[in-house]
Amino acid sequence: MHKSMNARILAMNIIRHIGDRVLETGRPLDEFSSFSDIIGSPSDEITDAVMRELEEKGIIRVGEIAEVREGNLYYAVNLSLDGWERYEAEKQGNFDGDYGFLAMKFGDNELEKFVRDTLKPTLNEHLGMTLWDMRDVAQAGIIDDIMRITIRDAKFVIADLTHDNLGAYWEAGYAEGLGKPAIYICERSKFDEDETHFDVNHCTTVMWSAEAPDDFCNELIAVLRRSLNF
Repeated sequence: MHKSMNARILAMNIIRHIGDRVLETGRPLDEFSSFSDIIGSPSDEITDAVMRELEEKGIIRVGEIAEVREGNLYYAVNLSLDGWERYEAEKQGNFDGDYGFLAMKFGDNELEKFVRDTLKPTLNEHLGMTLWDMRDVAQAGIIDDIMRITIRDAKFVIADLTHDNLGAYWEAGYAEGLGKPAIYICERSKFDEDETHFDVNHCTTVMWSAEAPDDFCNELIAVLRRSLNF
């Protein structure tokens, strides 16, 4: 995961991993004491700290040492009733992380610069939120699954439709299907000439222009505040 991933998202990754494995095997995990790589943690120390906090809050249950293999400690780990409720809520898209997800076409210099210099800093400054795209959440595993999980746990999704990117349309639709706020943006001249697909051209679309970033920022923040009840 991206180095700025907060502890709340890391905790949900731990809950998801435990729940998935228990449902798969039908028994508590015999889990190595550190599984940072699996859940995308930046370090074993952070993983252990989050695990301890989840145990203290009664979300997970860590039993006695199950066995020692090759010098590593393995514990019996399971979710509590509260933990299973959180697991199911996340699966249904009812868990909201403290970040937004950006669906976009990669490789366009103008868009990349606008996202880097205007869009992401604006959300951080006015809403205190990080805006991630798929490059920020790269990790081992099937990219489609990682994308679904990241969208499922996002508070909202912003989809840039400037290039009629099919992936951006799909990701926004997936978010809407989960009940997540999906906000559409598009470069102004492209929208004026071609609009967007008829399925979404009636939806609120915030137009951006590299020459007038302030107008875009003000409108986008207003739309997000209404959508998120901020």
